[in-house]
Amino acid sequence: MDPLYRARARAHLGDLPPEQMPDWAAHALARGYDSPALRELAGAPQDPRARRDLLTTALDELGAPQLSDHQALWVMAHTHARSIVEGLISPEEGAELIWGISSSLGDPEELNGLLNEATDWEYSWEIDHDQSRRQIIEYAHELLSSMTLDTLDKRPDPDRFMTLDDEASTPSVQT
Repeated sequence: MDPLYRARARAHLGDLPPEQMPDWAAHALARGYDSPALRELAGAPQDPRARRDLLTTALDELGAPQLSDHQALWVMAHTHARSIVEGLISPEEGAELIWGISSSLGDPEELNGLLNEATDWEYSWEIDHDQSRRQIIEYAHELLSSMTLDTLDKRPDPDRFMTLDDEASTPSVQT
């Protein structure tokens, strides 16, 4: 997954704290990315709001695509799966991170196997942890192979299918 997608997703979801933004910008510059806002952000402006604004501007200048909440969450699920496969985080930690965003994605089928392993890990004392780790890594591989930048827009967004009738049928609380 393109690092700019990951950066846009983290920024969109508020997962990149302002105090980390100058380091992120310096790292991006070291990797060959360059823009006026990125250079300014690497200079560590003091105001957190200025840092957030500079990050958004830098991502725009670098051509990072705009993402919906749903797309940003899928990018993060992909990022966590990649971290599992590359051994950057433990399988159980990665599964827990993906579990944490699954409901916001509408509990998609393609995460079921991984989430079942995470649930077993969390709530069952009688599982083989080594086998469970291998299964989580296998499910992470499957997620990575099924998701590319081209398929990101094709994943169903449960909120996209809500109609005005659905909203109107929701009971309101009267006091």
